[in-house]
Amino acid sequence: MQELITLPNINTQQTENRITINHIFTHNSNWEVYKHKHLDELREVEIKEIEKMLQCQNNPRGYFVYACPNCGEVKIIHFGCNSRICTHCGKKYADKWAENLAKNTFDVPHRHCVMTIAEQLRPIFKEYRECLLKILMDCAITAISDMMEWKLGREVTPGVVVVIHTYGKDMKFNPHIHALVTEGGFKENSAWVSVNKFPYKMLRKAWQYQILTRVKEVIPDTSENRRLIDFLFKNYPEGFYVRAKDSIKSKRKLSAYIGRYIRHPAVAECRITNYDGKTVTFYYDEKNEKGEVIKRHYVTMSVEEFISALIGHIPDTQFKTVRYYGVYYRVKKNHFNQLIRRSLCLGSITQEKLTKWTGKWAPDCPRCGCKMQLAWVDYGEPPPNHIFGTKIEDWHWIGRDFGRA
Repeated sequence: MQELITLPNINTQQTENRITINHIFTHNSNWEVYKHKHLDELREVEIKEIEKMLQCQNNPRGYFVYACPNCGEVKIIHFGCNSRICTHCGKKYADKWAENLAKNTFDVPHRHCVMTIAEQLRPIFKEYRECLLKILMDCAITAISDMMEWKLGREVTPGVVVVIHTYGKDMKFNPHIHALVTEGGFKENSAWVSVNKFPYKMLRKAWQYQILTRVKEVIPDTSENRRLIDFLFKNYPEGFYVRAKDSIKSKRKLSAYIGRYIRHPAVAECRITNYDGKTVTFYYDEKNEKGEVIKRHYVTMSVEEFISALIGHIPDTQFKTVRYYGVYYRVKKNHFNQLIRRSLCLGSITQEKLTKWTGKWAPDCPRCGCKMQLAWVDYGEPPPNHIFGTKIEDWHWIGRDFGRA
């Protein structure tokens, strides 16, 4: 893997010919080749979610047909896939999630907290991901509650929405937490108490203590692991890094803000700058505390490395990457969760929206601009034209240095 760095003379305008993740996976049968080479290593959920994504916007899943009553133009709108790695469905899910969450949060200021762990812990979290990723989310709410209790001198119940990301901007395994926290909480008598200033030093140490204590309970009790835990306590005297400076004052801003932190792949397609059939290049921006870009980093990977990095961040089956704690846990149980499920429970976001709006919503005709009308819906699944591995040319990759420059 190569990494290039340029100082920021940066053009952030997106090109029309965007390189898609779907294209990278399907071009040269890259995914099928990768799957055959790594079948014993792949998790079942990785295969399932990738193959759902590859069917997204493709008629085997079904489609709506709209016709223009004025000029006769026909427009086909395919169902989505709702894969956990699909950029198309993920964007729609993120928008809907942000909209509904903003409606059902309390009208109080919220703080965005980013909570990280020491680099030395990343391999351990990767090895024991099935239990430690959930523990990471639980540790966040415990540390936040401890911080508020210490600040106020009394126990309060805040509202916290916790989102876990397992990737950094460079796509390496880097589990960390994005938490949306009410700036205050409810006392036992249901009176609201505000917390305008978060004590960062205390929060960092509480976060470190919770993480290391819980990790120690899970991993094998070896001398090497004990030395590591002691090392991380001694060499991080200020605690693990936490950033909690961004305060969101209004619900309108809240919806726009939180939509960026849910249901998107490890790399946005707009950051992919080059694909030549063998390698993939993408960039990420390094920012200062003010959010200003100071450097743009370019990373080039082989296709095989890119696929490995991307699919490694697909969550395990049934693992919830978003959890609700405190007063938002009760809201979720009694009200909020019903709203979300009512709007998102169908097989795909695209299908849900179109089904809901049938008779009310229709696209504009691309030829004359008139409102089109729904003609029919097709749920058929025609047989595949070709199954990979049944033709000799499918195996030409054997002996070649797959996906490497």
